[in-house]
Amino acid sequence: MLAGYTRFSEWYEALDFVHLMLNTIKDLDHVTLSLMLNVSAGLLDHEMGKKVHGYIYRHDLHSNLMVGNALLDMYGKCGNLNSARVWFNQMSNWRDRVSWNALLATYGNHHLSEQALTIFSEMQWETKPTKYTFGTLLAASANTFSLYLGKQIHGFIIRHEFQIDTIIRTALVYMYSKCRCLEYAIEVLKGAVSRDVIIWNTIILGCCHNHRGKEALELFGVMEAENIKPDHVTFHGILLACVEEGLVEYGAKCFKSMSNEYCVLPRLEHYDCMIELYSRHGYMDELEKFIKTMPIEPTISMLTRALNACQKNEHARLGEWITEKINEFQH
Repeated sequence: MLAGYTRFSEWYEALDFVHLMLNTIKDLDHVTLSLMLNVSAGLLDHEMGKKVHGYIYRHDLHSNLMVGNALLDMYGKCGNLNSARVWFNQMSNWRDRVSWNALLATYGNHHLSEQALTIFSEMQWETKPTKYTFGTLLAASANTFSLYLGKQIHGFIIRHEFQIDTIIRTALVYMYSKCRCLEYAIEVLKGAVSRDVIIWNTIILGCCHNHRGKEALELFGVMEAENIKPDHVTFHGILLACVEEGLVEYGAKCFKSMSNEYCVLPRLEHYDCMIELYSRHGYMDELEKFIKTMPIEPTISMLTRALNACQKNEHARLGEWITEKINEFQH
């Protein structure tokens, strides 16, 4: 049961189950303790993690590799980098690739790309990197906009002849896109033997990140030609591209096609894009019809954006309706 809750990130349900379990079971094995540490990490509950760590020491389970890696992951996700590093050093006699990757993820997730690169250098004295290692480092490069680090990792992969599979290729596309090197990202995409919806979504959103909406739409056309079925992420990128390029009619057509042709139900972000599309480009009649017939309640952010458009375009009727809606939120 506990494993099921953690697998689907149902952290509060997992925590309730932990409390129930502790009332009936006194002796906890390494698997249960590892899962409890996963719950602590998922909830960012550092205090709970420390209590589990105390139990582990008292029952001499700290040298179990599964438990050790779970502890390392917990400290990292809870933001305690010092404890993560101290514990990693204490694991020196039994740590493995998973341990190194967990430490790399800790520094990468906290935007410490230079430290992550140093750890990567240290790692090579002890074990070989995996595709997860490269994915972690490339994500760190992207999140800190560190093109230097990203190129270092890409070069390492090529020099050491690691296979660039779909996961690593997608990470490279994401990194180059985030670091404003869209041409590099497109070249990496072109080198793929097969391309799934995830890598297509990555490059389409990358184009939007770089304000290159026209290219995003062109790539969407290539994606469709390859018979890759778009999902909700794809359409989010397409609508962002339409906002960027001012393609109101095409954006509306794509929005309708989501459910009519592709069986993809629009989500909050898609409605948000449509309101931005109509508002930014002054399509006030379309905006009024859209916002009043939405099957979900518009958010304050949506209403505020639409109200600004009403003021700019002197659309009093819709402006009054939106003002009433905003007042309802505030009361």
